Amino acid sequence: MRKVYIKKINNNHRDKIIIMINIKKSAIIASIAILFAVFIFSFINAIYEEPNYDDFCNENPYLDKVHLPPETLNCTSTGFNDEDVTACDEQEGRLEPIYEGGCVKAYKCETCHKTYEEESDKHKFFVFVMSSILGLTAVITSIYLPYKKNSLKEWILSGFLIAGLIAIFIGTIDYFGEMHRIIKPIIILIEIILVILVAYKNIENKKKK
Repeated sequence: MRKVYIKKINNNHRDKIIIMINIKKSAIIASIAILFAVFIFSFINAIYEEPNYDDFCNENPYLDKVHLPPETLNCTSTGFNDEDVTACDEQEGRLEPIYEGGCVKAYKCETCHKTYEEESDKHKFFVFVMSSILGLTAVITSIYLPYKKNSLKEWILSGFLIAGLIAIFIGTIDYFGEMHRIIKPIIILIEIILVILVAYKNIENKKKK
């Protein structure tokens, strides 16, 4: 009876140790995954800074600030014709008023929005490419580097694996709206295949160990 009791205590103690190890393992893997994913995008942004809208467009670029009451302003009517609108539309811009002395002096076709969108698209594409390269590198490295079961190296590589997948998915989501309609399903199919290969390789590694 005493031996059974001691065995039960030992089993409980062992179970507690296993639970603590699993908690530490999960915490380390999650921490590495989050921090490495953040590092990837911080690194990408350090190389190619995200465009700031205010650097391209000023909400009131042509506003001549005056402190006169409205009734003292003697403004003549200034407008634009259909030709101005058509010409500006062709440039993918919009007509913005130019103020002088508190009155609208003229209108200018402002294309800063188009320029900002073009730069933003370039940045998204760069993030997509870099996050895919770095993420794929992390995934491949974590899969093919040798490690012992339940070792610290396994936990670290698992964190890199998750971070790599996160980087690939976030980069894809960010640029997905700008992709050509034919490219979209191809990219998604490639990423599905990648996830399947990762799952298959992990199962294969566990069988070997």
